[in-house]
Amino acid sequence: MKSRALLAFTASALALPGLTAQVRADAAPTQSVVSYQLSAYQEDDLAGQYRVAGSSKRYDINIQQLRLLMPVGETYSLTLNSSLESMSGASPWYAIRRANGSTGIVMSGATISEERRDFIAAGRKYLPNGTLGLNLAVSEENDYSSLSGGFDAERHFNDNLTTLTGGLGYASDELQPSDAKLFGRVAQANKHSTSVFLSVSQILNRSSVIQTSLSITHLSGYLNDPYKLGDIRPDVRTQTAWTTAWRKYIDGMDAALHVDYRFFHDTFGIDSNTLDLNWYQNVGENLQLIPGLRYYSQSAADFFSPTINFAGGQALQSTDYRLSAYGAVSGSLKVQWEVEDFTLSLAAERYRANADYAVNDGPVSPALVTFNRYSLGLDYKF
Repeated sequence: MKSRALLAFTASALALPGLTAQVRADAAPTQSVVSYQLSAYQEDDLAGQYRVAGSSKRYDINIQQLRLLMPVGETYSLTLNSSLESMSGASPWYAIRRANGSTGIVMSGATISEERRDFIAAGRKYLPNGTLGLNLAVSEENDYSSLSGGFDAERHFNDNLTTLTGGLGYASDELQPSDAKLFGRVAQANKHSTSVFLSVSQILNRSSVIQTSLSITHLSGYLNDPYKLGDIRPDVRTQTAWTTAWRKYIDGMDAALHVDYRFFHDTFGIDSNTLDLNWYQNVGENLQLIPGLRYYSQSAADFFSPTINFAGGQALQSTDYRLSAYGAVSGSLKVQWEVEDFTLSLAAERYRANADYAVNDGPVSPALVTFNRYSLGLDYKF
């Protein structure tokens, strides 16, 4: 059970999601694992004092995920992931300034209902002093399709105490918005992104390890949101993220502390900070409790405006709440229970965004999201 609390306490266990399909172990797997997870995401309704028109009911999303990890020979593994996402609800369309000076939100007039299907295949080669990985992903929904792929490599040094990991990825997306003629949306558009990341992990002692990582993503093409009225963004965006993660195993408590910090900056003018704290507590031989806290804060994009300017004259503008200044806090609890070859997991999270939680001042949207998220998962080893 200690190894589970420690979460494969090696440098590779700290690897960022990056471009790979799963967190990896140093050695090739000897058993196959099939996993199923059902998740429910529910946003709180938009407060009545902000709604001008449309439905106040926001997104409900249900996600089913199926994953198969299996060894291929003695030095290879193959992972297959598929997911089905069903979404319904309404979304903020644009924001206006009312006669009394307050901000009002115009929601989408009809309830949105759509599905998205994702499929990811990832292969890995295990070497005496590292690993090589390759993955390919396809995503399809009624108005959007994406094809992406990536490569990463991991190399151990210093008697396996130090690990260097790097990777490259590329994605090509095609957008065909629904109701394009009715609402004057673009009929078809493309977007491309290229990503690179590099990380260094260091085992400090028998109970702690640290990793620092840098990732850069460059996006080009159509970056507007066609479902937001008057949304005009730059056609290039470069995102840079620096992440540091620390893991500490507390032997006397049979538990592990996970601390993660992330700084993000992009050419839209957004700076953000994220702090994650998670405690992995073993209870007996088969049960594990994982409470967590997260704090997030971001500045507004340079072209974000709380309300839309119908007069024009602005080369760039957006009232998308995701580009406003805000802060957010969330609390979560996950329970994992092992019974022979089965692992059952239950998780719940409450997230709340608010302008008062932000570190930086800036224009804020009243359409910020508060949500609940629940999940149920089952793993089987064979």
